[in-house]
Amino acid sequence: MDNFERSKGMRPPGAKETVNSRLWLLLLLLAPLGLWCKAPLIERMDLFIPGQDGIHTYRIPSMVSTRNGTVLVFCEGRRDKFDDGTPTHLVLKRSLGNNDSRKMTWQPTQILIASKDGEAYMNPVPIVDERDGTIFLLVNPYLPPYKDVPVHIWLMHSSDEGATWSPPTDITDGTGLKELGPGIGIQMQNGRLVAPVYDGVIFSDDHGKTWKSGGKISEHYSESQVVELSDGSLMLNVRQGSGHRAVFIGNDGGETWGRPRDDLSLIDPTDYVGCQASLIRYSRKGATSSMNRLLFSNPADPTHRVNMTVRISYDEGRTWPIAKAIEKGPGGYSSMTVLPDGSVGLVYETGTFSTISFVRFKLDWITDGREGN
Repeated sequence: MDNFERSKGMRPPGAKETVNSRLWLLLLLLAPLGLWCKAPLIERMDLFIPGQDGIHTYRIPSMVSTRNGTVLVFCEGRRDKFDDGTPTHLVLKRSLGNNDSRKMTWQPTQILIASKDGEAYMNPVPIVDERDGTIFLLVNPYLPPYKDVPVHIWLMHSSDEGATWSPPTDITDGTGLKELGPGIGIQMQNGRLVAPVYDGVIFSDDHGKTWKSGGKISEHYSESQVVELSDGSLMLNVRQGSGHRAVFIGNDGGETWGRPRDDLSLIDPTDYVGCQASLIRYSRKGATSSMNRLLFSNPADPTHRVNMTVRISYDEGRTWPIAKAIEKGPGGYSSMTVLPDGSVGLVYETGTFSTISFVRFKLDWITDGREGN
């Protein structure tokens, strides 16, 4: 969550401008020569639209892909208005059978937890347990009157590709009061389930039965995402509002953290004290891939939430040599996942930051044809 608010009737910052027709003609002439982007986006669509299903605003997306190819996108369905902490449903859309390159087909919106008495169910963080395919979903339940402070953590799970879900249980006794992600959690190579929180991570070593809190980072930071590096350590990438991201490394599964490092190459807007971002592993060097790859997405602008950009790192996040803009206009919170066919799915806030759009692309698109998947 954040304190971002829009002004009614105002055009969002960085809205698209029309491109000169002569420039378009030049690009069309260059395309057959291989001098333009070699691979187009596979797919683009608005997935959650303001007013759809009686919900005023959709924000804070998170997305995972299951072992069977089902893609699940969770978000906050803010029922009556744009603001944080107003009556908010936890909602989900699924796309089934995505094991080939055909256009994805999305099922109707599911309301997983409905706001009945003004509650706000916020900060969804899903994790897929590769042992048996169970999907865990963590969420913060805020009771009115809303305050942006650490709160309880609820846990739900699904064993049928997200079609049905268990009732939520409160795991706060093990974790303490925390603000989640938002975004996604991961499963480490040793089986540990790890979910990012504002001050570090929480984790489970018994496939979601019990949860504990990891080591704390400074309260100066807020929204975070976590990834496991090739050496088994964890990288925590966090929002700090300074114009770029901060990075922590933990060598013991997140139970302690080293000193923060400012990553000056990961530009983050200073408006609204930064923005949430997405960080995922695309590939791990080994039997199925020749290299390590991490992907990072955020609004890569020093001031405003515009210019949604995806970056690739080949050296475990030390450098990010390749970047590609998804959209030059408005772009806010985002989440990525690797799909069964090797393409990448990205959901992100756009428009007046009440719409959540979905795009799908291959690495060949990000690199302008310099590498395939």
